[in-house]
Amino acid sequence: MTRHELKEQLQHDQFTDAVSRTLDYVALHRRRVTILAIAVAVVLAIAGGAFWYSAHSRSVRQQDLQAAFTVLDAQVGPSSQFAKTFPTQEAKTEASIKALSHVAAKDSGTREGWIARYYLGTLKASKGDTKGAETDLKAVADSKSESAVLAKIALAQLYAGEKRVPEAQELLRSVVNKPTDLVSKAQAQILLASLDESVNPQQAKDILQSLRGPDARPAVSRAVSELSTQAPK
Repeated sequence: MTRHELKEQLQHDQFTDAVSRTLDYVALHRRRVTILAIAVAVVLAIAGGAFWYSAHSRSVRQQDLQAAFTVLDAQVGPSSQFAKTFPTQEAKTEASIKALSHVAAKDSGTREGWIARYYLGTLKASKGDTKGAETDLKAVADSKSESAVLAKIALAQLYAGEKRVPEAQELLRSVVNKPTDLVSKAQAQILLASLDESVNPQQAKDILQSLRGPDARPAVSRAVSELSTQAPK
């Protein structure tokens, strides 16, 4: 290949031609390319801002929930400079309800908001406010949050205490049919068997029998043995 032929080939190299065409397009359509570049930059800026805002908001919500837990975990007794305390259990309960209600309202619809409302429901139940507890627990149970399964169990216990056994059974069966990482199928079955002992002993016995076996987890086996011992003969 002569020098002239090599020069001709380099002049018409595909990559070189592509670059030339690109530069020519930019030169002819400079305004359009500039607008496109600005649009891309704006989109990237919005996406970056949205990600930062989402992370920041999640951090704030976690701080809100942690502040409520600080009240919930406080000790009852003489005041201390090292930890938060309340003079009476009643004072602590009222403060906890106020703190959790604030988070549940402020962060409504978020993971932290549902967690706060679940704890709020259980706290109201322990205080004897069954109507308020049912409202909060049912809202969480009907949500798609990870706390829903815990709310269903707490609500089932509330119903059982009010002799609303069919409703309690329905909730526990829904957990059995759709277990989660927080509550396994076996755990839900044990709770259902415990509930069935007083209304349908044979059904409770059948559930416990189905949980026996060499592959059963130690904790499940212990629970089954304890319930079987307590069950009426």
